[in-house]
Amino acid sequence: MKSRWIFRFYNLLVLIALPFIVVGVMIRWRKRFARGMERWPERWGRLSGEQQAKFKTGVWWWVHAVSLGEVKAIEVFLTQIPKQTGAKVLLSVVTPEALAWAVERQIADDIIAAPVDLPWVVRRVFVAVKPKLFASVESEFWPNLLREAKRSGARVTLVNGRISAHSYKNYKRIKPILAVLWDCFDLLAVRQQEDASRFAELGMPQKGIHVTGNLKYDLPLPKSPNGTSALEQRGTLTVVIGSTREGEEKVLLPVMQKLKSRFSTLRVIWAPRHIDRVGEIESLFASLALPIIRKSNGSTAVASHVLWDSMGDLIEAYQQADIALVGGSFVQKGGQNPIEPAGLSIPVVFGPSMENFLGISEVLIQQGGARQVALPDLEHCLSELLEKKDVRLSMGRRARQAVESRQGASDKTLGLLKGLLHA
Repeated sequence: MKSRWIFRFYNLLVLIALPFIVVGVMIRWRKRFARGMERWPERWGRLSGEQQAKFKTGVWWWVHAVSLGEVKAIEVFLTQIPKQTGAKVLLSVVTPEALAWAVERQIADDIIAAPVDLPWVVRRVFVAVKPKLFASVESEFWPNLLREAKRSGARVTLVNGRISAHSYKNYKRIKPILAVLWDCFDLLAVRQQEDASRFAELGMPQKGIHVTGNLKYDLPLPKSPNGTSALEQRGTLTVVIGSTREGEEKVLLPVMQKLKSRFSTLRVIWAPRHIDRVGEIESLFASLALPIIRKSNGSTAVASHVLWDSMGDLIEAYQQADIALVGGSFVQKGGQNPIEPAGLSIPVVFGPSMENFLGISEVLIQQGGARQVALPDLEHCLSELLEKKDVRLSMGRRARQAVESRQGASDKTLGLLKGLLHA
């Protein structure tokens, strides 16, 4: 009875908030979501006849993620599911960037825009798909999605599960009602012991929590580490500033300009986390009378500042890097994922705010593949790395070794899920 009233109250809140959410999206992120308007029916659980026919054959697993970062993190896991289990994979995602990237890469048997979290909406999808297993990614606890998954008869799991310190504080305030969510899960596969402890302290039964490692380490690595690039052979060194957030370019640009005065051929690639900020960055450079060339405009090999104006291919920018500066860490955004450049044998530098990637950043620092510096110390840190090739290469090797030593979470997670299905 208590559970029923909690869900009724939640659904009432969703219905009240939904018009405001839609208006907010249209105002703030209209360009981002306009690119996925052809998928609008899927947001309401209305799948095409072709899709519904597809789901009638074979055994299906439904995996739900939100952002591009989450989807990229589970790419190896997704591609291993059919190889190791024979099941077909439905992937649902929230953001249009994640949807476009997943469709382009064809990393699942079917890919849909995530349905709105209302019971009759998500129920339509479960009726059509009839998944044998439903897996939510990281910290996606959509109440109706989980409840309808359980009601459909699917096994319900969390993969690559995590709870940040900030989220943990918030969840503690509503701990008494979290039991209705934990009741939906058969199993949690979490990234590290710290996450396992937090889930247990929030009321999830200990026997259902398993530490399997971080799926983000399981990215495809190049066969050999990066060597001396063609640009470096011509005397040009490249710093890639990846996944920058609002206001970050403004505080980092003066540092880059000081470095430019010492290293005249220095090349900087700016890759914002969200593509709709490209115009904002161009305006910043224009206000300072500094040239910046968009990647989409053609050759950028000799440009001092390059603006990476495409999504889902950040690794291509990192492949040009001699040093990787991870964004979201010099403003209070919790940082961005440093594993991609580390796996490419590139020395990694990030700022003080890495709360969202605390375990990963600590591993890279401890193994000598990354440095964490405050903004006042950034110029000195980058100067040393630009001057000393042996230090750069040593850091790059250590960064890659740190990634390689922690791979294997996909196999551990799939072993756990196969055991669950055969229990």
